[in-house]
Amino acid sequence: ELQHEVKPEITDEWLKKNMPMVGGLDALRSDIRRDIEGATRAQYDAFIRQLAAAEAAKRFEGKIDDEVYESARANMIDTIRHQLQQENKTWESFVEENGGEQQFSMMLMLQIREMLVQGFALDAIFRHENLTLSDDDIEAACLAMNPQIPPKTLREQMTKAGQGFALRETAERYKANNWLVEHADITYQDAPAQA
Repeated sequence: ELQHEVKPEITDEWLKKNMPMVGGLDALRSDIRRDIEGATRAQYDAFIRQLAAAEAAKRFEGKIDDEVYESARANMIDTIRHQLQQENKTWESFVEENGGEQQFSMMLMLQIREMLVQGFALDAIFRHENLTLSDDDIEAACLAMNPQIPPKTLREQMTKAGQGFALRETAERYKANNWLVEHADITYQDAPAQA
């Protein structure tokens, strides 16, 4: 019977007994700090890339062909339906949660347009700057797409599934997006003064 909770004091001795692979309290703290900082850094870098791509997209001039828009819309709807199926949700309830048919359609249209325009802008940067892809660039894109799968494994899976072109396009856009961030003039509002 559980009479009262006893929280152990995590010490080197406790770790040696219960988690011998850790190597001590300092190593555990270091591992936790590295994991948290790594995850936070990855989220921050993705956020900065998104902002940079959004800014580049503001310069887009032109028209999106109806066929391109409809194809992207169909792909996005398929992706949403697949996610809903995994969550045991219906399409109708999802649409209702997002403001109903009219509001959801408008939101979807804006998201698709923004996604397409950002992609076009990044494609243009890749070509204009004469960027090229290496194996490392493709694997970096794979890691960004899904950090839970080893990049080489994801690359092999996509290639075998006939998605090599999509992977290459993603890697080109990822490289262009990183180039854009590296060459951007980023201003941090309310940032503390730096030495």
